[in-house]
Amino acid sequence: MTHQIFESFLSDLETHRNDSEKTEVEQYHVDCWATCKAVKTSLKKLEVAEECIRQSYRFSPNEHEIAEYIEFHIENYLIRSRSVYDRALIFTNYLCDIQMAKDSVSHVSITTNRKVEKLGLNSALKKINKACAVYRLERNGVVHHDRYSNQELEWVDTARKAKFILNGEIESIGLSEEVIEQNTAVVIIKHLDKFSESTRKIIESVNRFLDLALPVYEAHARKT
Repeated sequence: MTHQIFESFLSDLETHRNDSEKTEVEQYHVDCWATCKAVKTSLKKLEVAEECIRQSYRFSPNEHEIAEYIEFHIENYLIRSRSVYDRALIFTNYLCDIQMAKDSVSHVSITTNRKVEKLGLNSALKKINKACAVYRLERNGVVHHDRYSNQELEWVDTARKAKFILNGEIESIGLSEEVIEQNTAVVIIKHLDKFSESTRKIIESVNRFLDLALPVYEAHARKT
């Protein structure tokens, strides 16, 4: 992800002197750059998580554990998709100079803050939240109930373990290697299609927010 706001950060950071204590405005430059970079990194990790799902079968040390590796990387995507919004809230805390303790930063505390409302950022933040909440129930299932549940993935897991137990003699239970491989590919493709669209919407919502954040940053960063 690229955005003009990072050029503004770089321009300001280049004016800093390494041999002197940072001024209040210089610290603002650093804090905004670091926390906005964390948002960018979280978006990149979503793309990495997608690639890990795509290649998940390669990570498995054996065939009968492939479904578990696919499940692990799906869960990783679900958890990381929410982290984008969490980091956007932390960035907003610094951007608007709210000075709230990091452990107090939350959806409600930031979106209802007077500074955020006055600067017109709360609506854009809520759109990021909505984009990141598409898989809220699935994510909560992973976090609070220990695993991701999907019938097609469970079928793949059962079929592959049956093949292992039967030493590959799966024709006796009406299965074939071709069907197992095909269904494994279908599970991966279906999840990637959904997650790629979700990532696209999250990136769009973040970019719209940063469009609004840029003039806010520049107005505050130019204070002397």
